[in-house]
Amino acid sequence: MNKSIKIILALCAIILLVSGIISCKKDFLDEELKTQRSTDYFKTAEGIADLSDALYNHYRNFFMGREQSVSTNACGTDEFIVGGDQAQQTWNDYNSNLGSIVPNVPTSNVTKTYEIWDMMYKAIADANMLLANVDAVITDAGKNSLYKAEASFLRAFSYFRLVQQYGPVVLTLKPSSGVERYFVRATKEECVNQIIADFRTAYAGLPDAEALEGKLYKDVAAHFLSKALLYRCSEINDDWNSSYKTADLAEVITLADEVIAHRTLATNFSDIFAYTGSDGANEKLPEVIFAAQFSSTTTVANDGNGNYNHLLFLSVYQTLTGFVRDIAGGREYQRCRTNEYAYSVFDMENDSRFWKSFKTKANLNNISNLAQLNGTDPNTSTTVTYAQGDLGLIYIINKTGDTRFSDPTAGGTPKVKSTHTGVYFNNPVTGKPTPHSYPRYLANGNGYLSLPGNVSRFPSLSKWLDGSRTAVAATAGRRDGIYARVAETYLIKAEALIRQGKYTEAITVINIIRARAQFKDGENRSAYRDGGAAVLTNSNAPLNANGVLINSYCISNSYYESLNIPVSTAATDITTGITPASLPAVDEAIITTLSLSSSYDRMMCFLLNERSRELYGELYRWEDLARTKTLISRAKTYNAGSVAALVEKHYLRPLPQTFLDAIYNAEGKALTADEKAAMQNPGY
Repeated sequence: MNKSIKIILALCAIILLVSGIISCKKDFLDEELKTQRSTDYFKTAEGIADLSDALYNHYRNFFMGREQSVSTNACGTDEFIVGGDQAQQTWNDYNSNLGSIVPNVPTSNVTKTYEIWDMMYKAIADANMLLANVDAVITDAGKNSLYKAEASFLRAFSYFRLVQQYGPVVLTLKPSSGVERYFVRATKEECVNQIIADFRTAYAGLPDAEALEGKLYKDVAAHFLSKALLYRCSEINDDWNSSYKTADLAEVITLADEVIAHRTLATNFSDIFAYTGSDGANEKLPEVIFAAQFSSTTTVANDGNGNYNHLLFLSVYQTLTGFVRDIAGGREYQRCRTNEYAYSVFDMENDSRFWKSFKTKANLNNISNLAQLNGTDPNTSTTVTYAQGDLGLIYIINKTGDTRFSDPTAGGTPKVKSTHTGVYFNNPVTGKPTPHSYPRYLANGNGYLSLPGNVSRFPSLSKWLDGSRTAVAATAGRRDGIYARVAETYLIKAEALIRQGKYTEAITVINIIRARAQFKDGENRSAYRDGGAAVLTNSNAPLNANGVLINSYCISNSYYESLNIPVSTAATDITTGITPASLPAVDEAIITTLSLSSSYDRMMCFLLNERSRELYGELYRWEDLARTKTLISRAKTYNAGSVAALVEKHYLRPLPQTFLDAIYNAEGKALTADEKAAMQNPGY
């Protein structure tokens, strides 16, 4: 979708269709619409063109504009638990509140089960409206095919989300012509086959290249068609998918190869997330296959229609002495707390992706209380005076057995507790102690990053940070929301190869991704970038009393402080020597913890670990674990939250009560309690 495309006001008429339109006899109630358009507008060439453009607005809402992005795809997995704000605790813990009605516990921000359901069906209604009318009014074969392809893609995309979350759903392939209240669920096989058919239509009708930035083109359809085919082959569908697997897996590889041939990986993993402003270099990388488009024109005055995800993965820093919330550091909703799994799945010394995905340092930015930090360095007995821009916060992701840090609650000698929180760790640049330091491990084996003591203290996932926002409190982000990049296409191909039993070939494909992830010769391993850097050119960014930008952004990470190794710029290697029988050490450790033994299970574990390392926090994880039937084992092993209630039924979400209460049975009556129970997913 081109960023200049405006949201067509005529779409308001579609909402009437969703809730139902009651026709009246010709009497005094009949009115002729004068100030707004009816749905007849979509039976004109102009209306079809406007509706085709307007379809793209849905991609901005899907998993980009609401908290259901994380509640349904990040919480309750191995990668994240809830942070200090427990708005989405229900979705992480799979507790008794996770049902057809999710109560406002603990806050009204909790995601409701109807949110995805309603959002996707609204998009489906719009797609159906276009598909029903396009043949009658668009005679140009090229335009007709394109419009059908765009609408078919949106319908497939929407049903794909629904099916992955809810299982078999109602297949509605035509627009409503009045009040409809009788619905039945299609079979899972029928749903998935319709999704694949629609993606095929999109693939056939979309142009070979992107006509305008953000517009759909053939590679987008190929990528998502390959995902849908892979889903059909996954364990979640093993009760019906056996006849599809051979052909599907072969096609997945063919489609993936086609996309890979057209796209290139970014040279540096951090290039993908190094946002410097709307339409910046990172948003135009060939690696990005498809993204929801955001800019200053899509974040309106009431702070709506923006990319919301910059809020959801951040730990609290504003309460620490020497800090104040700023645009670069973000507004810390702390919905998703980085889990211990994040420190275990990466080769911290040789794989750069952890250090380029998580924020481990921040600079002091609050001149109003910096003096409270001044004092004597307990390590050198010298007087220390702090200034804005000094390193003020560091997360040290060290290894067990590190004896550098004594327990501040036990007294300790060097590097003891400061007058504030954490332990001192001298900044190698300024020599000043860092006032707020949080090691993973202390000398006694305990650490600051373990639960439950520090739910608000953790290295933040930084992939969504947005320094271009209009104000410190602004929730509407302006950076694009990536739905697909070619790195995932490689991993889709690798998974298909694993499912074919071609393990060595799969490792070769995965190593293409891993080669990009290893440190290059001459690379500064402590260099750090995130989207907060956009604040440096943001005219809305606030200044302090001295006219200096209030800015906590730090251009380094805690690589050397964490690992306690000599500074080096030599290349690292994470591709050599990997075989199905001898996987990387971090993967072998996870395989042992999960008690996996078969070659297939080992390789799928490696693949899922690699998806974490490459795609951490990019809104795939719950659906990946659910479709591979690994959610229970991995979440119960690594979530570290209260996931004891997680059982087999949680591979699907409950159908929303709003739907069950609104529909009728075949006799035209509201469903009975028994009929609602029969319609509902098992166990809810």
